[in-house]
Amino acid sequence: MKKVLLVVLLLATSLTAQESKKGVSALSPEVRALLAQEMLHIEKGMQSIFSNIVKGEYENISKTAIDIENSFIFKRKLTNAQRSELKEKIPKSFIDTDRGFHQLAGKLANAAEFEEKENVQKYFFEMTQTCVKCHATYAKHRFPAFKKEK
Repeated sequence: MKKVLLVVLLLATSLTAQESKKGVSALSPEVRALLAQEMLHIEKGMQSIFSNIVKGEYENISKTAIDIENSFIFKRKLTNAQRSELKEKIPKSFIDTDRGFHQLAGKLANAAEFEEKENVQKYFFEMTQTCVKCHATYAKHRFPAFKKEK
């Protein structure tokens, strides 16, 4: 019985240790810097898109949305080691959320190109929701207000 408890305890400890090694905080400083650059780039782009939506400047919306779509971290020129590090240390759900966000940016660019006002607003809203969901799930350490949510 003691051996079984010891094995269970070791397995639980091992799984907890593996989980704690996942996430942005486990990334190397260089890869964290790349991710931070992408997030700042997206934040500026989202602010620009909002400003352009309220002014009806669809060409600018499309250009910025394309820029955001193409900033997806896996589309960047990463070394093989950096790409492996991201895949190893970042949860797949984070990567899927990020990929979905950039796909929404592509849809927004297309809607803006054809001046589909309702779709522009829809995709911008969905992109904003994705940012909030991602930050609330993966970046509570950076955004303490999300720690309070249940």
